[in-house]
Amino acid sequence: MLAYWIGNPILNPATMVFMGFVLGWRWVALRIVVGVVLVFGVAYAAQHLVRPGDLPEAAVQAHAAAFASGDDGSLFGRWITALWRLAIGLVPEYLVVVVVLGAVRAWLFPAMSPAVGHSLWLVLALALTGTLFVVPTAGEIPIVQTLMHFGLGSAGAGVLLTTLPPVSLPSLVMVGRALPARVLFFVSGSVVVLGLLSGLAAAALHL
Repeated sequence: MLAYWIGNPILNPATMVFMGFVLGWRWVALRIVVGVVLVFGVAYAAQHLVRPGDLPEAAVQAHAAAFASGDDGSLFGRWITALWRLAIGLVPEYLVVVVVLGAVRAWLFPAMSPAVGHSLWLVLALALTGTLFVVPTAGEIPIVQTLMHFGLGSAGAGVLLTTLPPVSLPSLVMVGRALPARVLFFVSGSVVVLGLLSGLAAAALHL
C-alpha cells in the first residue's frame, strides 16, 4: 500500500516524459533516484512501524464482510457499493482540506524574485509546504517552471519537484484512517529530508 501510494505520483512514466521535455532529462534522473529511494527504501522501512493492532476496526469489519458475502451479487456491484461507502466519507473531507490549502496558498508560497530565489530559508520553507500542498498529477512541473522563470533557484526547484508529488495534507488525512500516526510522520519527514537533499544535489549539479 505504501509503495503504491508514494510511487504512483512520483514515478509516473507519463509525468517523467513530460518533465523531460519541459525541464530537461537531468531533472528526470534526479526525480527517479529520489522516487526509488522513497518507494523501495522509505516505504519498506515504514511497514515495520505498523503493528497488527494498528489495523482500524472499520477495515477489519470490511474485510470480514467481503469474505462473508460469498458469491452474493456481482463483483462489480460489490465494488460499486464499497466505492460509494468510501466516497461519501472521504470526498467531503478531501474537498475541505483542499479548499483550506487553496485559501492559504499565498502564504505557503511567497512571491518569487531573484533576491529570494536562492535563499536557504526559502528552501526549508518549500520543503515543508511542498510536502503538505496538494497538486494534480504532473502539476508540479508547470509550478516549478513558472517559479524558475521568476527567479527560483535550482535548489528550490529540486525541493518542489520531489516534495509536491508523493504526499500531501489531504492524502495524509485520508490514509490516516488506515495507518498509524507514527507511519505518517515517518513518511512525511522522509519526504522533507529527501526534498532537501534533492535541492542540495540540484544546486551542486547546477541543474
